[in-house]
Amino acid sequence: MSTINQGSNEEVLKIVGRAVLTLHVHGEALTADKVVSMIKCYAEEEISSDESQRLYALAIEMMSSDIA
Repeated sequence: MSTINQGSNEEVLKIVGRAVLTLHVHGEALTADKVVSMIKCYAEEEISSDESQRLYALAIEMMSSDIA
């Protein structure tokens, strides 16, 4: 695995982890739907680069594949 791919994977996991932690702290159930919703909120709130938006999209895709 290349360094670029490893870095992207780590960033995607950080995004998912942030969503999970936020839901947990607020006493919400940890479902894939809620994690995806939280990630979408972060993506909308954050003024970010194309790369950041790509990472959010990957995180959403990763969590959504568990739903289907």
